[in-house]
Amino acid sequence: MIQTDDQVRLAQQCVANLRRILLEARKVHSAKDYLRLSEPILLEVQQREQEILEYLSGRLEQPLAS
Repeated sequence: MIQTDDQVRLAQQCVANLRRILLEARKVHSAKDYLRLSEPILLEVQQREQEILEYLSGRLEQPLAS
């Protein structure tokens, strides 16, 4: 569960790294191998992106001063 802006940034970096891994894997693996390899990574990307969206759509604990 993401609770800070720094954790959001870290999660975004992790998602970017996982996407780079997938892009590189597509170049060197057969379609069958890629499908098997990518499934758990894609689930991880999906979970992290969901956490990011939940954090960004949540209320701020302390309202900004006007």
